[in-house]
Amino acid sequence: DPHAIVQEKAERPITPQEAIMRTEGSAFPVAALKDYLESIKPDLQRFTAEHYIGDLRQNAQGGVDWIPNADLNPIREFPLKNKKNIEGAVEIFEMPKKSQRKGKVFDNRYIAGADPVDNDYTQEGSLASIFIFDTWTDRIVAEYTGRPILAEEYYDTCINMLLFYNARLNYENNLKGLFSHFSNKNVLYLLTDTLQYLRDQDITIGTLGGNKSKGTRTNKETIKLGKTLQRSWMLTQKEEIDDEGNKSYVANYFKIRSIGYLEECIGWNPDGNFDRVSAMGAVMLYDL
Repeated sequence: DPHAIVQEKAERPITPQEAIMRTEGSAFPVAALKDYLESIKPDLQRFTAEHYIGDLRQNAQGGVDWIPNADLNPIREFPLKNKKNIEGAVEIFEMPKKSQRKGKVFDNRYIAGADPVDNDYTQEGSLASIFIFDTWTDRIVAEYTGRPILAEEYYDTCINMLLFYNARLNYENNLKGLFSHFSNKNVLYLLTDTLQYLRDQDITIGTLGGNKSKGTRTNKETIKLGKTLQRSWMLTQKEEIDDEGNKSYVANYFKIRSIGYLEECIGWNPDGNFDRVSAMGAVMLYDL
């Protein structure tokens, strides 16, 4: 159990970094994620060179086009120190896969989770985040994390990513801005209905008003479940077959390409603001 390794390192540290490790509050396999991230960092430029950076724009045919833009900078740092790059950029790790027979992105393959914002940008505001997840491979395939000047710009980015991947979105519905924007754009079908198993367990009951038919009402129970599911997903091993037909089993966290998400999971504590963790929690609740 990687969490047991974290406990042991904190109690009998060998390095200064281990001596200051937090052993309480984190639901994630911190030691394993740290080792993986440290293996990436020496050649980070080569690792991220495989990613696509750019814009998604709707075309006259009702579809969405990918526009590469090397001038944009996705936010990979956590915590974010340079506020000049607050807007971020769409970062694609894997392009959407299409059915050869139908020539369009597969139905019911991609899902999404979002940590929304309600207000336009302020200096103290948190980031907004959305992940696209491939349920066939159990991998994160795209991310946007940032804070545009207007909240509506983030909502439009979400819409374009969902259309591009033919995905449906589970989001934290405590804030009402995203639902209103999707309603005004006539794309409410892109939002998942409130998850039935959460309704059945009365986990989504809350006192806040607004939309209760779409997304997930955030509370202590859903936050805890979201983190537990993320940990389980990270440690789950998937079968892989190489070019020579040899089989191996690799834990899912070795396939995470979001540097910012890895940093957030490593640094997670009950007192901080972790937007990517919240977005992936929504993904995991949807994928359950």
